Amino acid sequence: MVKLTDVTGVGPVTAKLLSGRNIKTVEALAAMSLTELQEIPGLHGDIRARAVKQAAADFLRDQAARQPAAAVSRVQTTVKKAAVKKTAAGQAVRQAEVAEEKDMAEKKNKKDGKKKEKDKDKKKKEKDKKKS
Repeated sequence: MVKLTDVTGVGPVTAKLLSGRNIKTVEALAAMSLTELQEIPGLHGDIRARAVKQAAADFLRDQAARQPAAAVSRVQTTVKKAAVKKTAAGQAVRQAEVAEEKDMAEKKNKKDGKKKEKDKDKKKKEKDKKKS
């Protein structure tokens, strides 16, 4: 069961003040006008009354967003478990692919390095020939 004290900014004292005005649910608190809230001792400031009203509205919005998610959570859990199993196998395959790609890249870099050295040697020989 949701209590008024579950709302940010509403402690036990404020909850008592609200229940003294027949405001016992978060819905009732969110539905109150700002003027009515400002009449309650402890909430008479504009900033505090607005903050409590906004916190109640936010709390209700969050609750509404959580309810459909809770109904679907069992299905999501099953799907997640299956996905984790597939992912684990997929990760092993992917790791092997990554290792193979690294090996290929290293071989290519070695090949490129040797090619560059040969090109340098060729250029050097050509320069030497031109000088002589």
